[in-house]
Amino acid sequence: MLGSHKRYENRIRGETMRKRMNRCEAARALRCLIVEDQTMFLQLLVGMLRTVPGIDVVATATTAAAGIAACRDRACDLLILDLKLPDANGLEVFRAAVETTPDIDCIVLSSAAGEFACPQPLLRNLRAVIDKTQAYDQLQERVAVILRSRGIPTPAGADATASLRPRELEVFRLIGRGMSSLEIGDRLGITKNTVETHRKNITAKLGAKGAELVRRATLHNQISLPERGR
Repeated sequence: MLGSHKRYENRIRGETMRKRMNRCEAARALRCLIVEDQTMFLQLLVGMLRTVPGIDVVATATTAAAGIAACRDRACDLLILDLKLPDANGLEVFRAAVETTPDIDCIVLSSAAGEFACPQPLLRNLRAVIDKTQAYDQLQERVAVILRSRGIPTPAGADATASLRPRELEVFRLIGRGMSSLEIGDRLGITKNTVETHRKNITAKLGAKGAELVRRATLHNQISLPERGR
């Protein structure tokens, strides 16, 4: 009886500790708001960021009005913002976010990143201006920097795509198109064994293999596609 009681106490203690750890992890996660008017691109961003430990996507919006309302309804730590919104300039959302949460971090996405001039009052909250055609690699990298700056451990592989060598990146993109090692070899003019070597290196750097590697490569291709008409 005493042994059974002891095991029961240990199990309860273990469950309590796990719950406390989960609450601590949740408390440390950055609450993220994404404001982007292109629905497909928004879904891709959400899908990507939800794979990053330490990031909790709590709200999304496709208009400035909805973005401002979300800022006021939720105290967010991170704002991912498209400047070109259908009803107003994205800067209006940025201002509302800073008014609600003065220490919020903001990453601006723009198809004309080089032309963006941030108003002086918002500069202290701006962490990056990223060209939409390079959103996948650069967004992951900047998010990892923000996580570290707030004392949240950076998840392994959060910005690892940037560490791929040019040939590895070519192979990675072709994996995302559903091509086999033989097909990739034919496309790049290299042997199947060389492709397999590149795949092993990619797997080691990204910490993903099999279906997960294909999923990440597909997502990379989708987010990295140049936009049209913006």
